[in-house]
Amino acid sequence: MKAKESREEILEYFKKHGNCDLPYCIEVAADTEGEHVVVVGGTHGNEPAGVRAMVAFHRRLKDGEIKLNSGKVSLLMGNPQAYRKNRRYVDRDLNRSFGDPDDAALEGRRAGEIKNYLDRNTDIAALLDLHSVSIGDFKICVYEKDNAPSLDLTLSISDIPLHFAYHPEHMPGALITAAGRRQICGLIVECGNHLSKQGVDTALVHMQAILGRYHLFNTAVRRPQRKTLTIEQYESIGAIKPGPNFNFLITDVETGTKLAKGQLFGRDDSGDHRAPQDCYIVAPSRVVKSTDYDAGFLGRLKLLKIKKQKV
Repeated sequence: MKAKESREEILEYFKKHGNCDLPYCIEVAADTEGEHVVVVGGTHGNEPAGVRAMVAFHRRLKDGEIKLNSGKVSLLMGNPQAYRKNRRYVDRDLNRSFGDPDDAALEGRRAGEIKNYLDRNTDIAALLDLHSVSIGDFKICVYEKDNAPSLDLTLSISDIPLHFAYHPEHMPGALITAAGRRQICGLIVECGNHLSKQGVDTALVHMQAILGRYHLFNTAVRRPQRKTLTIEQYESIGAIKPGPNFNFLITDVETGTKLAKGQLFGRDDSGDHRAPQDCYIVAPSRVVKSTDYDAGFLGRLKLLKIKKQKV
């Protein structure tokens, strides 16, 4: 990846190499048939790691440094207009727009285009959505609660020990939920902080791992190198709904901040935000607008014991 490549240059790269009916999508197919995996970056325009990783990966394919053994990978920039502006979204959160796309909003139209692409390509086996966080430098795997295939996929490709299992009603209109409704195994990976130098590397590792998992690569699948056999899984109990001028009132709030029942943690023009029960804050946003669907989540903590894999 070129160190000083601008957002406009990256957008031009996707336009130049885009080769299908979905704008800002690059498809690469092997000579041998196989599984189809979709990788998405830039679902939120202020999260650059996944986009930069996709460009670096495509350059390696194009230059012959690596080669697909079978199948096809689609590299999709989720929200190019928000990426150009370095904003989370333009009109509304794209990752809350896939339930019932609103054609009046830019993101609603883009969600419709992406859903149509998923509908046309009935061979898609998996979708990896690469994100990053604004508070802290956490790496988190995110999937729908009680979705066994997504959990199995996560454990097979990632050694990140922090998971978030969301209820669809708490994160309505998510891309991986729309994928799941089409029998596509979906996973979000938060690759660290927006500005983290390791974010691109984390995104690349997970891209290569999921392609190995679905046999697009010749090489043996890299087993996750776990430092612990315990996964901290936060299960959502609700979204934090911001009103005008919302602010967190807890110093250094981050994923894992513990709340006691009734504890005041935020305030906006509509009033106080208090914990409905003993719980934790998950994936809080540093900058919150009243148009945001959520400012983060409240969750309960479960510890998942992972069986040690035989070498």
